[in-house]
Amino acid sequence: MRRGLSNVLIAAALLGGVAGTGDAIAGAPAAPAAPGASWFMDGERRVAVERLGPARLDAAGRALAPVRLRYADGRAVQASVGATAIVQIEPGAEASLAAAGVQVVRPLMPAIGLWLVRDSSGGDGLDVAARLDGPARAGGVRAAVPDLHLRLRAHGAPFTPDDPRLPGQWYFDDLGMQEAWGRTQGDEATSIVVIDNGCDLDHPDLAAKMDPGRDVIDGDDDPTYHPGEPSVNHGTACAGLVAADTDNGEGIAGGCPACRVRCVRLLNGEEQPISAAVDAFQFALEVNASVVSNSWGYADELPVPRVVEQAIDHLFDAGRDGKGALVLFAAGNEDRELGDDELQAVRGVLNVGAVNHLEDATPFTNRGDSIDLVAPTGTLTTDIAGREGDTPTDYTSLFGGTSSACPVAAGIAGLLVSAAPERTAGELYEILIRTARPAPYALPDERGHDPVFGHGIIDPVAALREVLGDDPPPAQAGEGKADEDEAEQAGCACAAAGAPPAGRHRGLLHAVAASLGAAALLRRRRAGRAARPGQGSRQAPGPRLGQAPGPRLGQAPGPRLGQAPGPRLSRSASRCASSHARASRSASKNSSG
Repeated sequence: MRRGLSNVLIAAALLGGVAGTGDAIAGAPAAPAAPGASWFMDGERRVAVERLGPARLDAAGRALAPVRLRYADGRAVQASVGATAIVQIEPGAEASLAAAGVQVVRPLMPAIGLWLVRDSSGGDGLDVAARLDGPARAGGVRAAVPDLHLRLRAHGAPFTPDDPRLPGQWYFDDLGMQEAWGRTQGDEATSIVVIDNGCDLDHPDLAAKMDPGRDVIDGDDDPTYHPGEPSVNHGTACAGLVAADTDNGEGIAGGCPACRVRCVRLLNGEEQPISAAVDAFQFALEVNASVVSNSWGYADELPVPRVVEQAIDHLFDAGRDGKGALVLFAAGNEDRELGDDELQAVRGVLNVGAVNHLEDATPFTNRGDSIDLVAPTGTLTTDIAGREGDTPTDYTSLFGGTSSACPVAAGIAGLLVSAAPERTAGELYEILIRTARPAPYALPDERGHDPVFGHGIIDPVAALREVLGDDPPPAQAGEGKADEDEAEQAGCACAAAGAPPAGRHRGLLHAVAASLGAAALLRRRRAGRAARPGQGSRQAPGPRLGQAPGPRLGQAPGPRLGQAPGPRLSRSASRCASSHARASRSASKNSSG
């Protein structure tokens, strides 16, 4: 994969109320806003919006005006505003929008009341939001916000398939995937959606696995990558790790051999409205996706926009015929502490960090209370076929980062859904976390959680054993005898890339590394942990996974923006609660029938 992934831009709406103009936000310690600035609320979070200049046309011909967002904790983010706004309305309230001089563009996620609108008189998104959520709020309108533009970045019996490059996929060897595949190879009914920058739909190791996808940028059904865009092969690499065509005598193996794949093109190196992100999750909802893999995130350290949180949580709660879709996100590659209000800390997200071939954290993986588990980086994967790719072989050994760990975990999630389709997403999250094996360099707290490694390294065999309850199948004859010459003939670039040799030498390598480096590493990690701000205040048992004291993201009294009354549960507790609620509803239906 090309190193130094460039930032890409996408819009994000912050759902809440727009207030009148003023020089400062009452009761908020944010920097004073310029005269004429407005402010709106993301749940209970006040955000000042300072206009920086007139609107200019972008490459797509859209008029975008630069603005600066200022948060109460001092964070400032450059953004822009276009012609659209996002509203949340009560069922049947569409007519009130027209009466208020607002034109409906299209539905975004109508199940939770989200619609895209524009000003009939030519104003921009800030004007629309101020009108609809001000003193003259139209009947049935719960909230209205400008469709702001924020930056995003892209992040990267045992069954032995006959794919010639399998010996180079050291990460599958580490995970015991051949034994896992002996238990299940997935199911064609299990659909995995990869949200990224598009895919090579004609790749010889992917074409047979692809179902129709979506381009939410161009608004069509062709999610093919666009030549010349930043990190053009990023989505193709992710799709290969998830479910490349396996046991077909070609290329690599995919994590979930029998699962189907759909690609969504969301990133392209240009600004895009947040409505495109909601469209991506809505597509996953409509196609009944079982797993959604996301190797992207915001480039700035900002709170997750409420509309994005709502869309993800709705997919987690209501997707997959009401049992919930598993929504995986890469932790990110900035080597920093993740805030408890960021994208990866959303209740419906399984947050995946990255480890290398020595089971130590990669030097770039982010950390924090929201890290659920880690997976090895899938360095060898599919590349854009032909001259557009990084190599002339249609495969690359240069993929890495949490961008590659996330689709590795997503493939395993596909196996688990296939083996236990009756389980809810919350139950499957808990199984993946509970069965994760200890990371050798982790220093877990009393909850068994480490801010770098989460609850451990994902373990597909242990997870499948829990849901299937069967004994390990017998080994196939000749299993594990692929030698280094075979790996070299398969095009394995592990040695050049610093990866270990495949097969029987790996155990020795792990033992030597552990015995020589463990003490020094633990001293370094303890020193680093002591130096990190805020680490001394990690929570004791109880609310966890980024649950800050007090209200957050829409916890005003009374329902707002789809919020249930009462305090928000921790992410783990919320998952369990939603799973039990769905199970209770199902039992009630069965008893009444």
